[in-house]
Amino acid sequence: MSTDPFPERVTPRKLCNRNGSINSTIPLGKLLRLSEYLDDLHGQAEVSLSFDRDEAGHCVITGSLKAVVNMQCQRCLEPVRVTLDSGLELKVAEDEDEAQQIAGSSDDPHDKLETVVCEDGQLDLLAVVEDELIMSLPTVAVHDDEHCNATLNELHDLAREPGDGGQGNVKGLEALEVLKQALKQEKDK
Repeated sequence: MSTDPFPERVTPRKLCNRNGSINSTIPLGKLLRLSEYLDDLHGQAEVSLSFDRDEAGHCVITGSLKAVVNMQCQRCLEPVRVTLDSGLELKVAEDEDEAQQIAGSSDDPHDKLETVVCEDGQLDLLAVVEDELIMSLPTVAVHDDEHCNATLNELHDLAREPGDGGQGNVKGLEALEVLKQALKQEKDK
């Protein structure tokens, strides 16, 4: 697949009239809203889009978006590699009136694609791609169980600090249990 520079704003009407396509990449650092969910900004999103018209003559964008991103694992808090793979299919309206017409044009619920509205004939394609990638993020990013369990065991071992006499002090809830036992012993004396 040959890639061209990604056009951030396009005129969908022109692209649909000539059955245009866009095959490009976007550096993750350009996707500012998406970057809020990521652990780092290394990598890029692959974008493959086709512009066409449906039977009713409405402009339709279809394609795929792919990216490999690093997020924070919600169990062990270490970076986890996540593959985003999203299909894109939406209709484009020139204005709000056309969007209303598109919404009421089909009785088939499978025909009801999301509709985006252009501003002055221009579509912010970067925002559309970024929205789709954000929606394809996992609800909770986590490693496979075996990786997280190893990391959690390491963290648990680090929570113990060597103390006097080699017995070690403990942190967290274990510290509360040790304190509780010590208080009980003092009461019993």
